[in-house]
Amino acid sequence: MKKEKFVITIGRQRGSGGRKVGKELAQRFGIPYYDKEILTQAAEELEINEAFLHSMDEKAVGLFSQIYPAPYADATSFEYLPTSAELIGVQTRLIREFAAQGSCVIVGRCADYFLADYPNCFNIFLHSDLKDRIINAAQTYHISTEEARRQIHKIDKERGQYYKNCTGNNWGNTANYDLSINTSRCGIEAAADLVEFYIRQNLGL
Repeated sequence: MKKEKFVITIGRQRGSGGRKVGKELAQRFGIPYYDKEILTQAAEELEINEAFLHSMDEKAVGLFSQIYPAPYADATSFEYLPTSAELIGVQTRLIREFAAQGSCVIVGRCADYFLADYPNCFNIFLHSDLKDRIINAAQTYHISTEEARRQIHKIDKERGQYYKNCTGNNWGNTANYDLSINTSRCGIEAAADLVEFYIRQNLGL
């Protein structure tokens, strides 16, 4: 019997464990995990510096298609920078291609919205208490708690605006997701347990 294809998309607050839960689910189901890999491939296709693309990841920006000094290069280097619409367009196409190839886990980048018409797409949002997110971010990225707090507020604001610009919807709104889980209450393993159970129940796995 052929197994049904499915996709798990994960939206997440900074420091709530989205990457850890995503990787855990990918391992449990034996399926690919896509996060920064999307940026790597997008940078190759657009022929732009990957470090620059990472600096723009999930940010609400508006670039004009012109020739600019290339970031992360020497002062005499110039290259074409794509518009934000082009960047989003390439990432969207890659997300849909990954989903078409087979079951997978995709973290962030409005994947829940761009795969809205995809059958068996399970949309998850992870959040947690601020104090726990600060501790997790400080430990994960080897930064001070004050820097972790600053990054959390900055990055969550950028993700929220990016999601709003791309979808017209509010980031973190429970109506957009199948499950919204507070990892402060249950931890990473239990969060993965909940998602795994939900998917297996729905697909009869």
